[in-house]
Amino acid sequence: MSISLVTPLGALVALGGLVPLAVLVVGRQRLQALCALLGLRPPSERTTVPTHVAVVALVALLGLAAAQPVAARRTTTNGRADAEAFFVFDVSRSMGARMPGSPSRLDRAKGDAKRLRAALPGLPVGIASLTDRLLPHLFPSVSLNTFNATLDGSLGIDRPTSSFPYGNINATKLGTLGDLVVGRYFPETAKRRVMVVFTDGETRTDDLSTLPSLFGDAHVKAFFFRYWRPQERIYDARGQLNTAYAPDPTTQSIVPTLARVLSTLVFAPGQTAAAAAAIRATIGKGPTTTRGRELDSVLLTPYVLLAALVPLLFLLARTEGVRVGRPEGRPWRSRRAS
Repeated sequence: MSISLVTPLGALVALGGLVPLAVLVVGRQRLQALCALLGLRPPSERTTVPTHVAVVALVALLGLAAAQPVAARRTTTNGRADAEAFFVFDVSRSMGARMPGSPSRLDRAKGDAKRLRAALPGLPVGIASLTDRLLPHLFPSVSLNTFNATLDGSLGIDRPTSSFPYGNINATKLGTLGDLVVGRYFPETAKRRVMVVFTDGETRTDDLSTLPSLFGDAHVKAFFFRYWRPQERIYDARGQLNTAYAPDPTTQSIVPTLARVLSTLVFAPGQTAAAAAAIRATIGKGPTTTRGRELDSVLLTPYVLLAALVPLLFLLARTEGVRVGRPEGRPWRSRRAS
């Protein structure tokens, strides 16, 4: 385990603690001088040292909190040696369709993908995007952090842009899913192969007939998630309706028909538990091996601030004032008004 500081310069806040500490020291010296002048016994060191220590501890802890300490630990992760999966996301323009004030089709697909990925911890999973061509973004990995970071940072609507003209909304070609086999994205060691496709089903039919033989020969089992509502529309960043797009109901039989030919399942949005069960049944059980390292990190700032409450509460609780006393053997003198 290692500890690092996110904002090391934040520790300079501790220098501000020198001010109240200096005030305490100067005040102590002045009090001693005043007691000597009046012939009084100064307060015991036992009453001031705890206060000084509490101030130093409070300032040091606040400085450490400002530096944002992080504890990190690298752990070796194991995964299946004989099974891998690819999550393929349709990123064509129609996947940006949504209900007013609701997430887009792609955003809902990403949410389902994260939940599905979390339910398959031992399975290496990769990410690819799909328009009229297939593009890998992450090769199969057991790292959940890497998966989520790639999903959030690399996938977006029309990234990459389809080669079809902008006016052609149906720019998706599910037939290019075969590139996952032709491009040899699955290694020879992966005997059990899974593909999960997240799409709205608004696709061209080019090359769909080639998929059953390609997937069968390569032992790839495909599953589908479909995101489509007839009321969904595309809106720009200002909320203005894109009149060039309207949901195409004539395409909604394509994915179910393809699934029947492939002897597989089509899941509705949110059915991640059922999908995870189907995938686990497909890959079964098999040997595991070391597939990488995972970095786990914890921000320690909340715990440091909690520890700072101890000296703070101690200082607040010291409501008893500083006492001065008369020297040993010397009586108090009183004055009477004349």
